[in-house]
Amino acid sequence: MTNRNEEIKQEREEELKAILIDPINQKKLPENYTFKYFDNILDLYLNDESKLTNIQSTFYNDVKFPNYDNIDDFGTLLDKAKRSIFVKKLDEEIPFRTKILEAGCGTGQLSISLSRYMREIYAIDISEGSLIEAKKFIKKNQIKSVNLIKMNIFNLFFKNEFFDVIISNGVLHHTHDPELAFKRLCEKLKKNGYIIIGLYHKYGRLVQKFRQFLIRIFGDNFKFLDPRFKENISKEKKHAWFLDQYKNPSEKLYTLSEILNWFEKNKIEYISSIPFDFSVSDHLFKKKIINKSELFFSEILLAFNLRQIYEGGFFVTIGRKI
Repeated sequence: MTNRNEEIKQEREEELKAILIDPINQKKLPENYTFKYFDNILDLYLNDESKLTNIQSTFYNDVKFPNYDNIDDFGTLLDKAKRSIFVKKLDEEIPFRTKILEAGCGTGQLSISLSRYMREIYAIDISEGSLIEAKKFIKKNQIKSVNLIKMNIFNLFFKNEFFDVIISNGVLHHTHDPELAFKRLCEKLKKNGYIIIGLYHKYGRLVQKFRQFLIRIFGDNFKFLDPRFKENISKEKKHAWFLDQYKNPSEKLYTLSEILNWFEKNKIEYISSIPFDFSVSDHLFKKKIINKSELFFSEILLAFNLRQIYEGGFFVTIGRKI
């Protein structure tokens, strides 16, 4: 059995060499390239010039966000996914056999939720602890289509124009250079492929920033200001939320107007954004027309949007590579 496992591993490594490149010289990996692993998870992590990357890696090793509290199996996870309109629509609208990259997968819940319909998913993160949690769930539920890899967004090993869909939800704003990270992801996206990014909003997060300020000044006892801590959820889930939202080493805030500039620089056509032009009855990947003259006021109003306040000022933008 051990010999067969080694054969399968070698076959998989040969397949990987066909889709991976050296991110430094942008050339294919040498034939004698030796793959590294931890807990049977592929390790393709290359450091970058920022100390923040290592700091965040250590932080999420401890946080493991989101956790698997009350999620016993794949069916339970799908039930949770269906309660999220965003995840439900992704699963409904992303076609069969799509190649997906989730950059910053955490404990892998989104990737696993999308793993049906013969999709080929590569889920990368810099946190070994989070990836190990994902691996446990994948192994327990015998999920075959999710490939977990430790990898740095700034040093991506994948060939250019390889993915049909790239998702990075709640990740870029924790990096040392979110715009550069976005550029690196766009390089790996096929023409006509879709990129989906979730970020903290400059105005939508004002209430959360005020809570952070009070907790920083007066201590953790002021976390009662966040309604999440009054909900009937486990202590583990509350703790993970608290660390992610109030103790994160770094976060940056953006407006949709700024992200539209990122899109323009990287030849990404704007498709839609939640909550700016989102309708429950509409499609995520249906192109919307945005009125830039009205956008400024729409962005400011997010500071008073109760849903935005509850979600911590989070918005999602979808674009298509042209």
